[in-house]
Amino acid sequence: MKNRTIAIIGIVSYILTLITSIEDTEGNYLSPPTLIALSGIITIIFTIIATVRLWKKARYVSIIFLSSTIIFFVLTLVQVLIVPKGVVPAFSLVDVTGIIHFIMFVWVIIILFQRRYE
Repeated sequence: MKNRTIAIIGIVSYILTLITSIEDTEGNYLSPPTLIALSGIITIIFTIIATVRLWKKARYVSIIFLSSTIIFFVLTLVQVLIVPKGVVPAFSLVDVTGIIHFIMFVWVIIILFQRRYE
């Protein structure tokens, strides 16, 4: 599989994640559970493939990307399980981690689109 194909899979996974995160005013997801599961599976596959592909050429990017993904997932899971429904913290660690994860995601996509890492 070429790096550009992997990058396109990553972009599709991000778009699916955005589509499946739409909620109504009561906090219920509007997407069907199968689409949410598909989005999660594609995101996991992209993360694993991108980490493995970049391991030899850009190890530091690979490590930071995988770490930010795991930390973002764990903190989001903790927030969903612990914070009561309806309580929205003004500023949370999940937000900061989400920004770092997004920056790393864009960085990985840019690296995968470059020809020198093929």
